[in-house]
Amino acid sequence: ANYTQTQTENRTPGANLGRQLARRPEETANLVATYVWPFRLSTSIAVQHAGRSFDNASNATRLDGYTLVDLRASYPVNDVVEVYGRVENVGDEAYETTRNYGVAGRGAFVGLRARF
Repeated sequence: ANYTQTQTENRTPGANLGRQLARRPEETANLVATYVWPFRLSTSIAVQHAGRSFDNASNATRLDGYTLVDLRASYPVNDVVEVYGRVENVGDEAYETTRNYGVAGRGAFVGLRARF
């Protein structure tokens, strides 16, 4: 887990002096919790939070904060092969890291991983 509180301030002389730097959330936080079951299945939940920010130097365009949740699982078939899967953005959260720029919605992924 981690938490960061950032107080960014534009210190360049001019019209935007003292305003918050663009696209830098005031708060960010991440949490990952993993449990390995007795039958070797590993499951995790990951939560990512970004607080509000502004899209431009003048702070005229505000970007709302958001929270994303991901679920992950993996199972070792043997010492070499592992089956894994994850669902990203489980709640299909609509969010922006920059104004009018598309971001992925909910996504599901499965695969095999081999270690040699």
